[in-house]
Amino acid sequence: MKKISNVDLLFLALLAPACASTSESAQRDPLTENVGVYYAPPAGILRPRIGVPRFMVTGEGSGASLDELAADQLTTLVFQSDRFEVIERAQLEQLLDEQDLEGIVKAGEMAQPAQVRGVDYLFLGKVTNLRIKAEKSSSGFGLAKIAGFGGGVGAFDFRRKDSKITAECGVDLRLVDPETGTLMAAHFGEFKRTDTIGAFGVEVLGFHAGADADLQIDEDNRGKILRLALDDALRKMLPRIDRALSAAGAKARASNSDASGEN
Repeated sequence: MKKISNVDLLFLALLAPACASTSESAQRDPLTENVGVYYAPPAGILRPRIGVPRFMVTGEGSGASLDELAADQLTTLVFQSDRFEVIERAQLEQLLDEQDLEGIVKAGEMAQPAQVRGVDYLFLGKVTNLRIKAEKSSSGFGLAKIAGFGGGVGAFDFRRKDSKITAECGVDLRLVDPETGTLMAAHFGEFKRTDTIGAFGVEVLGFHAGADADLQIDEDNRGKILRLALDDALRKMLPRIDRALSAAGAKARASNSDASGEN
């Protein structure tokens, strides 16, 4: 058996980290690698306790499970923003139940103001018209132009990784003081991204017949699109959040200073 020389050992030692790095890069999804990575919060901001109730999601594949998934995803993203002390959603539901306050929040909106002990703010959210659609060619498309159903050259083929699709939805996020119903910060915008099926990393299961050619994907892939849309909305909302939290922090410090002066 051939012995491994010191030179060989040195070469293998140098090669191992490079291989590991290459493997990690291959496993990292370029579409979502920056999701949840935000700039640092300004110094001196207030870090309030926040809860994220169940969302309202409408569009392709919507339902109770997608409402819960969207709220869970925003909870994680808000935690990663490093601006809040985030309450687990199960704990939030328990707090509301213990205080007989289940009715103050409907999916995606405040039903009525109320003081929630243990919570400073609620982060409410709606996702509307979630859809994935095939990109039109210059000659348009329809059922007859979908590959496998009478389509000819240039027809959209949802089985090809280089076929282009568009994901879109509206995202409405609101940071609310539950005691007063005051809106602390808000963002509403339309998320839209066009890329290849391979770049999205989704699997298209089929399509809805019709002029819009909406595509069907499973819940895991809808969750991926939701995560992209929520990250985009939260990222755009951060400057408003920072202004609100900085103002709240300054107000709290002034109040403490006045109280100390009186003593």
